[in-house]
Amino acid sequence: MIKQLARSNIRFKLVFSLLGIVLLSGVLSIIIGLNVINTNVVRDAYATVRASLTSASELYREEIDNRSRIIQSMAKTPELIRASAAGDRAFLFEKLVQIKREFGFDIVNVVDADGTILVRANAFESFGDSMSGYRTIQEVRRTGTLVAGTGVLEYETIAREGEDLARRTIIPVVPTSHGRPRPSTVENRALVIKIAAPIRDGSRMTGILYGAVLLNNNAAFVDRFKRLLFKDERIDGKDAGTTTIFLGDIRVATNVVDAAGKRAIGTQASEEVYRKVFEDRTAWVGKAFVVNDWYISGYTPLFDFDQKAQGMLYVGVLKKKFDVVVRNTTMAYLLVLLVSTLLALALAGYLINLYTKPVKRIIDASTEMALGFYHRIETDPHDDEDARALAQAFNGMVDAIEERDRQLTELADRTILKSEKLASIGRLASGIAHEINNPLTGVLTYSSLLLEDMKGTPYEEDLKVIRDETLRCRGIVRGILDFARDSKSERTLSDLNALIVDSLRILEKHVTFQNIRIVKELDPSLPRVSVDPAEIRAVINNLAVNAADAMPHGGQLTIATSLEPETGMAVIRVADTGAGISEENLNKIFEPFFTTKDRGQGTGLGLPMVYGAVQRHGGQIDVRSKVGAGTEFIIKLPTR
Repeated sequence: MIKQLARSNIRFKLVFSLLGIVLLSGVLSIIIGLNVINTNVVRDAYATVRASLTSASELYREEIDNRSRIIQSMAKTPELIRASAAGDRAFLFEKLVQIKREFGFDIVNVVDADGTILVRANAFESFGDSMSGYRTIQEVRRTGTLVAGTGVLEYETIAREGEDLARRTIIPVVPTSHGRPRPSTVENRALVIKIAAPIRDGSRMTGILYGAVLLNNNAAFVDRFKRLLFKDERIDGKDAGTTTIFLGDIRVATNVVDAAGKRAIGTQASEEVYRKVFEDRTAWVGKAFVVNDWYISGYTPLFDFDQKAQGMLYVGVLKKKFDVVVRNTTMAYLLVLLVSTLLALALAGYLINLYTKPVKRIIDASTEMALGFYHRIETDPHDDEDARALAQAFNGMVDAIEERDRQLTELADRTILKSEKLASIGRLASGIAHEINNPLTGVLTYSSLLLEDMKGTPYEEDLKVIRDETLRCRGIVRGILDFARDSKSERTLSDLNALIVDSLRILEKHVTFQNIRIVKELDPSLPRVSVDPAEIRAVINNLAVNAADAMPHGGQLTIATSLEPETGMAVIRVADTGAGISEENLNKIFEPFFTTKDRGQGTGLGLPMVYGAVQRHGGQIDVRSKVGAGTEFIIKLPTR
């Protein structure tokens, strides 16, 4: 059914082709579009995480700078300088507690110029121990300037600052898949931001003000970063963005939560991340499974004073956030694609119907034409020039067919009338000939006897005239009988080429053909044809004699045979280079007694006899002639 429609219906072909193109382009658009969307979203996700990681690093640096300015500003206050120079521990303790409370430090100490602690904000009674081994104290004593940065304090050191800080410092390690093996199940070191500024009384350093912020379990620190970077955005009940501070590969401060909703303190980063950040000392950005969900994550190292990586700063964005973007963008893209495809199909369908309407009109008219109903088609005012031109061409074809039919009808009528006329003439001539032939035989017989008896007498010439005229009359009668062919044909399978050769063999010796070159182009593969040999010889003789009469001063007579492939009929062509026949006479040459020869030279029955013989054999005869160029008779005889 579909194949039949595809072969016959141009509209079906156009619609089917259009659907194929739309389907192919749609599939390619979906594949390319989804790939572009996914690529762009992933690229944007990585760019977002890299930007967030950079911003987090800047916030971390800004935190150090802000706290550095506080410590440096406090170290320059006159009362702190005075108390430091005087060793006024009570005043210093009160001042350090105030700094710790107001500016959010966890450790605030004052040491003398040798690095010995004068007073601790966390423990007034604990003093006199040395901090000269601290890198920050060493650098301040060496450079006399402010020193700030990230560092690690051992548990014993942090324990001297108070039990609360010691408890905050200890972090049980939570074994994590893909984490590197650890020798201990507890992280008891402290990751801190520490600042030390010299206290100067004039040019003399009277002490050092030391402050530190413990990052272990410091939720406020990372939550502030998260709030500034991700605006507390949430997806499916989870923070869309998270921040974390690592000590080594252990999360010591984070807002990433575990399955129970608790901060995932103590969980590890993967060994791959650890090696990239701590061994290659570069940032790592990629898709990572963090605690219990997928994140687009970024890690960057935190260096101490000696540029040794001690920890990591992490930001991560839930992969679901970008999955939602991909899903929403994909849905919007597919919706736009679907709508545009439907609109394109509707528009294409309308245009196909509009453009094929003229073709359909022509197809319908052609179908009716095949059934014999001819009619012109009307053009639509909305048709374009091509459609109108096609309709005009079709209407022209209808007009031509109707004119041809009219001419064929007229020709058929003329042919029938002519055939009937010839038949009547033939019957009349045959009757007359029969009636004349008997008395004419008597006249010829007795005139011949009288001529024999009257030889040598004055009546001999008169009797010769009577006998010759009687012979001429008998020739006319025979011509009439041949034309009417009252006698029965005797057909046999005959070789037309042999019949032609036999006829020409006799004619070639006649004086009329002395100046004529006879060309025979006979097809040796011509099949044998069922004909009356005597009639065919008479046909050849008549045509050859007429050709010779048309060439009184010589010329060329060509007789050719062939087989017409289209009809399977045997063809005999007799052509001369004589005077030719005028167009006026060409329509009369097969009428009995019509002749252009001088009186006594022709009876006007030769070509009618030829016509009658060909018709009796079921054949066709046609003639082409041009005055001054010659004449060609074409005879076609059925071979079966």
